[in-house]
Amino acid sequence: MLFLLSFFSEKQTSAQTKDQIVDLIWQGLGGKQGWNEARYFMFSCKSNLNKTLSREHAYIWDRNTGNCRFEGTNEQEQKIIALFNTENNKGRAFVDNKTINNSDSAALLISSIINAFNTETFWLFPPRNLTESSLLTVKEAELIGSVRYNVIEIRQSPTDSAEFRTKIYIDTNTGRIFQWQTLDEGGYIKYNFVTSDFKDVGGGLTLATTFTDTNDGFFIKFPIVSALINVESDKFSKP
Repeated sequence: MLFLLSFFSEKQTSAQTKDQIVDLIWQGLGGKQGWNEARYFMFSCKSNLNKTLSREHAYIWDRNTGNCRFEGTNEQEQKIIALFNTENNKGRAFVDNKTINNSDSAALLISSIINAFNTETFWLFPPRNLTESSLLTVKEAELIGSVRYNVIEIRQSPTDSAEFRTKIYIDTNTGRIFQWQTLDEGGYIKYNFVTSDFKDVGGGLTLATTFTDTNDGFFIKFPIVSALINVESDKFSKP
């Protein structure tokens, strides 16, 4: 009986509430201030996960207005620029600084770029998805090696594809996210991304910039990530 009481008491004291876990995530990110004060972000991405945009590409994003600039190249080595808004998903696309006049081609390109943006920022910017406690489900903490991790699960659909589940492992001491597991409909692990290369991107905001899938060798890397103080307005209106 004493053992049972001790067991249940330990489980209750070790369990974390959603709000406590959100606070822990903010701790791992360097606190709320860096995120709250950062309006503009410039970042580049290179990944073998996205076959449509497999080459390194870059964004400048105004978090307040949703305005965003994309720059990359296509298979023909042509320069691709897209100016779009992440709130209304509307935008314009240019090839070698010339407007794509075919509306269907432009819409298809804009859609693929917006999907890429949503997917890539899902990993890069945890505050976009993990700091709203109502979205989280708290799971039982797990021990990996000698480190104890709080585990949460979220259901997200960052693109137009079907909703998926993600399990996230958070270091109970540092608050840093160690591992993201994306689960398929049957609950099997589709991707198991381990984080690395944490960087202060400005104002104390600390982000993981490399995600490596230990199952199949996929990777998502963000070689450049920086919070900017100012951005010329032309960046969001002219190629």
